[in-house]
Amino acid sequence: MLDLAKPPRAESWVQGFMKVSLHSDNGVIRNLDLTPNGYERMEHGTSRSFVVTHPDDIGRVKRVEFYWEYDMDVLQPRSICFFWCNDHLYVSSIGVTEAEDDGNRGKRGIQVDTKLCSQGPREYADIASRTSAVFIDKCEDQELLN
Repeated sequence: MLDLAKPPRAESWVQGFMKVSLHSDNGVIRNLDLTPNGYERMEHGTSRSFVVTHPDDIGRVKRVEFYWEYDMDVLQPRSICFFWCNDHLYVSSIGVTEAEDDGNRGKRGIQVDTKLCSQGPREYADIASRTSAVFIDKCEDQELLN
C-alpha cells in the first residue's frame, strides 16, 4: 500500500513509473517493477495498492528503497511538466503485506504486515523524478519524534 501525502506545493496528480527494492533479514529483492504495464497516474492525498509476486520467502520487510520517475505524455497536455509544475511524488508511508500461496486453489494466507516510513524530518518523503527514497520499519519511532 502506498500512502501519498498532499503538501501545499504538490500537484493534484502526477504520472510515472515506480520500482521498489525490499530488504529483510532473509535478503534483498531488487527492482520490483510496480508499473510493468506503463505509467500510473498517482493522486496526492490518496492510497494505492500494488501486487507483485516473487518466488522467495523474504520475511518481514525492514527497509524499502522506492524509485520514482515522472512521465510526460504528449497526448495528455496536463502531464507535460517543464518549469511551471512539480513532478515530485510525495509519499507518507509504504505498507508491505506478504501473502503465501498455500497451494489450496489459489487461496493465500497473510503472514506479515509492515508499515514503513521515511527517514526525513517530515511526515512524508519528497521524491524528485529519477530519484529514490528510503522507508524504514520505524514508524512508531517517527511518530514519537513529531
